[in-house]
Amino acid sequence: MAVGRMTYWRTTDTEVATGAENEPAVVAFDEFDEVDGATPADEVAVELPVEPTAITAGEAEDAWAEEARQILAGVAGTYHMLIDHTDLANGVQKASGIYTSTNAHYWIGRVLNQVAAVNAVKGEPALTSLVVHRVQGTVGDDYDEVLRLAGEPAISDPNEREKHAAAARMECYRWAGAKMPEDGGNAALSPKLAQRITRERKRAREEAPPTVCPTCFMAIPPTGVCDNCG
Repeated sequence: MAVGRMTYWRTTDTEVATGAENEPAVVAFDEFDEVDGATPADEVAVELPVEPTAITAGEAEDAWAEEARQILAGVAGTYHMLIDHTDLANGVQKASGIYTSTNAHYWIGRVLNQVAAVNAVKGEPALTSLVVHRVQGTVGDDYDEVLRLAGEPAISDPNEREKHAAAARMECYRWAGAKMPEDGGNAALSPKLAQRITRERKRAREEAPPTVCPTCFMAIPPTGVCDNCG
């Protein structure tokens, strides 16, 4: 028997089933997804509630969207605060008591779309602009739904999309009553994205061919004035 995994489940008990003290139980489900190369001995140790209740993906995502909106409203309460997709995915599962073994990459976008739709109906700012990818620090393609709901065209230039999202985040901070700087604050890219852009610009300058003086053919320094010809 290959070991299966329950894709979506709701916890119904605070206790955790364990096979031994401080060790997770070895669990095999009757309904499962095939695991390549699995054998009867391939049972996997997983921590699960005593009596998890299977639910549909739609039910799970509806519940997660409600929790995501509350979490993002909290994030908006702190100026320039952001949250990445992974932390949000973990947060909505913990808050709702609904979990999945499916990677968040496959469902968090749909949850964000639901949040964006609620924001649009309620006249709230785009709270999903506060969610960025952990590695790149960008809102990415998921932000296109915010633009669509606002009746705006999709932005093909990644940097322009990020600037638009940064401006949307400022609306979120003001809406949530975040303490702003005396000058009113400024729209900002995520720290990771800003650092990456700075590095790329520096590298481009270093790799750019030097400007050559047309008279003496020596490289002109950053001042723009040839040291030889003046």
